[in-house]
Amino acid sequence: MDHLTAIVRESARFRAALVDADPGAPVPTCPGWSADDLLHHLAEVQDFWAYVLREGVTDEPDRDPPPRPGTRAGLLAVFDTAHAALVDQLGRLDPTETRWSWAEEQTVGFTLRRQAHEALVHRVDAELTVGAARAPIQGIA
Repeated sequence: MDHLTAIVRESARFRAALVDADPGAPVPTCPGWSADDLLHHLAEVQDFWAYVLREGVTDEPDRDPPPRPGTRAGLLAVFDTAHAALVDQLGRLDPTETRWSWAEEQTVGFTLRRQAHEALVHRVDAELTVGAARAPIQGIA
């Protein structure tokens, strides 16, 4: 399984589903969240893990997330930047390198696999939010 390809593919589908969504549209699989909340969430997640990878973090980080933009264009820009940074780091690092995670496994490889799952799950959330036909789920091991 090429997890990096999965992250890129699922993140692109996520973005495509939300780009023209009503900002306040409820996310049926994330009670209390709007489309913009979901967009901001995945941007924060990808930004956080890009930071952990880039900075070589090996202990639990104490880092505030970037401020939330007040517009859809701003949210998309933050998402695009975070996604590019995550993909860049995952593409250049050896999966066996040590990096902090919340799990027992403390490797870049864990982050790679986990972020493939994260992007997939939230892509489905985004498609459900806008009533889009869901793209098939391709294997992510």
